[in-house]
Amino acid sequence: MRRNADEIVTRIVTVAILSGLAFVLMTFARIPYPPAPWLMIELSDMVVLLAYALYGFSGGIVVSVIKTLLDLAVYGLVGLGIGNITALFTSLVHVLGLFLTSHVFRLFNKGWKLRFLGYGIIVALVSSTLVFLNGLVITPSYLTVFGENPHFSTCFDKGAISNVLSYFHQNNVMNVLNSYFLIITLIYGPFNILKSSLCCLAYEFLFNRLIFVLMHRSPKMQKYFIGSIFSKKKVQTEEEKKPEEKEM
Repeated sequence: MRRNADEIVTRIVTVAILSGLAFVLMTFARIPYPPAPWLMIELSDMVVLLAYALYGFSGGIVVSVIKTLLDLAVYGLVGLGIGNITALFTSLVHVLGLFLTSHVFRLFNKGWKLRFLGYGIIVALVSSTLVFLNGLVITPSYLTVFGENPHFSTCFDKGAISNVLSYFHQNNVMNVLNSYFLIITLIYGPFNILKSSLCCLAYEFLFNRLIFVLMHRSPKMQKYFIGSIFSKKKVQTEEEKKPEEKEM
């Protein structure tokens, strides 16, 4: 019972630390995206991926929610909550992408080439999903809520589309283009590809190159991390593992 209690306390503390780190990265360690300065490049979703690797869906979701709630508590609603919801949804799509590549397609235990293919799938999933959602509802709503009559909007609202185009042109963003969907794709596509790629690379070097190796060298620590990657039923000794199975 004592060991189980220690494991539970360790997991709670670890998730709390990861949530705090994700909040710090999201809030203080970010830089503007030059073509669209209102977009910020930050690596908090790397911590979300790490939480999923250590504790499964529950870990990834809990860290995603807590970092969003911390941001909400400190800075309040961003555009009627659109900014907060977008950040949360982006984190959850990263978790879904890592689940698909590591447990459905099983690309993370077949060598580094397939592992990086997995990262490519995650980046493609995140960027395509965010481009679609920005074009459909996020960008029209975000600019509309700061008007005289704040409300959620979609790309089917011609007035909202006009507001978006006017905002972009006034800020010299894609001001030679008049196609709403082309502008959205050219702005949010490269941005999310860059941001997600950096998060995946940071996760690769922090987890696969450091934490995963350290865990398998210390069986005593494995009992605290039994999520999507570490499972008591699947723990093997270093002598039993094949070389290609050492990285997940």
